[in-house]
Amino acid sequence: MSWRNSVNQTVGVARIGDINNYVCVEPAGQSAPIDVFYGSSQDLLRVGTPGFLTANPTTGPLLVVGLVSATENYFRDVFARIIQLCPIAKAAAADQSIQLGSVVWHAGTAVERGAFDHISFADVDKVVSSSKKFTGYQVQKSGILKEFEKVCELRHSIVHSGAVIAGKNALRLQLPSARGTLRVKVGFDQLQEVGDVCTTLVASVNTELFNEMARRWAIEWPKLPSWNSGQRHSLFKAIWEIFYSTRDATNGSIPTKLSLMKAKNRVATELS
Repeated sequence: MSWRNSVNQTVGVARIGDINNYVCVEPAGQSAPIDVFYGSSQDLLRVGTPGFLTANPTTGPLLVVGLVSATENYFRDVFARIIQLCPIAKAAAADQSIQLGSVVWHAGTAVERGAFDHISFADVDKVVSSSKKFTGYQVQKSGILKEFEKVCELRHSIVHSGAVIAGKNALRLQLPSARGTLRVKVGFDQLQEVGDVCTTLVASVNTELFNEMARRWAIEWPKLPSWNSGQRHSLFKAIWEIFYSTRDATNGSIPTKLSLMKAKNRVATELS
């Protein structure tokens, strides 16, 4: 036996068999982006029980990565849906570039989502700037965005350095210097906190964007040459379907319970 093989196991050939076995096609649907987020995030939080995380400590940080990914997907979904519907957003996004590969892959279906293929929303500045660039509306720099920024710094260390916190991330998190290796540790309590931050961010932005789109429907869209008053109801319905959470409605967590028609009439009365 050669000394060259004296430090680790001997391995053979490894390969990915059929890449199609790694993907699945979801049926086309129009679930609200917030409900897609709820589905993904709740699955992740359900896995992270106290017993499981204690027995599998390396899994907690990976679940944090999943929660951030679900949050990023919400922004991609909601921004793309707004661009599809809103003429003001279309005008704002008109000068933004999209990679040819995205256009070719999407083949004319939901191509707007391809505009975000090269953007990471695990970055608060990107969330704020992309909102302005692609929808013509800048989400408010609220306290929850600052909390999400902390989560993003943790996520960066988990993804790029095996959960070891790099110096720049430690400085941004204002962590004290450590002589040893500083590593991200996520137990049950920490996972729940991250879940709360991501959920609060998505829910607050969802409400904020709905309010802006309702305002545009009532005030801005009727002033545009493209406005067709005969589509007034269908356009509000389209807005409602982007933002209305059937999950929140089912569990009774929406504070003001209104039907689509009642909400539309109240918006029209207050803003028109």
